[in-house]
Amino acid sequence: MDDFEECFQALDEMLSENVPTESTCCDLIENYQENQGVIVCRKCSQLITNIIDGPEWRFYGGESKGGNPSRCGMAVNPLLPQSSLGSSMSGYAKNHAMKKIGQYQMWNSMPYGERSLYKVFVEIDTKCQKGRFPKVIPQTAKSLYRILSETKVSRGSNRTGVIAACVYNACKECGVPRSPNEISQMFDIESKIMTKGCKNYTEIMRMSKGNKNRITNLKSINLDDFIERFAYNLKFSETEIQVIMRLSSVSQDLGLISDNTPASMAAGCIYLFSKYRQNSLTKKEISDVCKISEVTINKCMKKLESNKDMMTYLQSHLDILQES
Repeated sequence: MDDFEECFQALDEMLSENVPTESTCCDLIENYQENQGVIVCRKCSQLITNIIDGPEWRFYGGESKGGNPSRCGMAVNPLLPQSSLGSSMSGYAKNHAMKKIGQYQMWNSMPYGERSLYKVFVEIDTKCQKGRFPKVIPQTAKSLYRILSETKVSRGSNRTGVIAACVYNACKECGVPRSPNEISQMFDIESKIMTKGCKNYTEIMRMSKGNKNRITNLKSINLDDFIERFAYNLKFSETEIQVIMRLSSVSQDLGLISDNTPASMAAGCIYLFSKYRQNSLTKKEISDVCKISEVTINKCMKKLESNKDMMTYLQSHLDILQES
């Protein structure tokens, strides 16, 4: 028998050597195309593989044609990977003992480290919903906090400041910046805690080896990032908003904004325009919307008002608005 097996093996080797090894269109990965759960060739439509990597929702245990959610586990959350891998227990609603077992299982499925992260994520979601932020903001803030928590652990007021700083930098990263005063009021913390939180955020992020680009690649904030939103909330017309934005551009060209934050100078430009436009808008109303103190707004306005080129430009646009 061994001689026959050796002969067959030698014959197989001879045949395999004579078979030409020409590549076909089905061998090229770029021709792979998914079609109804199978992989087919894009050119010749030949079946390549029928491995299905998606979840199996079909329910084979009854006559119902609907999907059965208990056949698949929940999606894995990359921010909480260990908690996402736990199994879920169903069908214990009518049995008190099984209900308690399911509750114990749910408690034990989340480790301590991810439980504290989860509480922070809930706080970020709550604050961002209160501020009416788009969903991308809390998601980005949570990913930033995850990086910081893996690099250094913060507690107490430092932790609160770092959480607020994550939301602040998430707004910058997503192109919808907010001022530190707006974020501090949203988290109900003092401005000094917010300032310290931003400082700690920068230091910890620089300590993280693979995430320094999250700081270096951020776009710098300018007046235009705040003016349009502030002016819109103060009920200015589109034409007036365009004039205020031109004023901010002139103030930047004249070098009048170096000593103040962009949000403060944006509020100063709005107040300067409102004062010479002679509308009914008060300094307090601007302060409430912009989250900038009245003293700072008045200081920025005086700085702009003392520049002759700035006032000449403003007066020319006010004359155009009055004529129209």
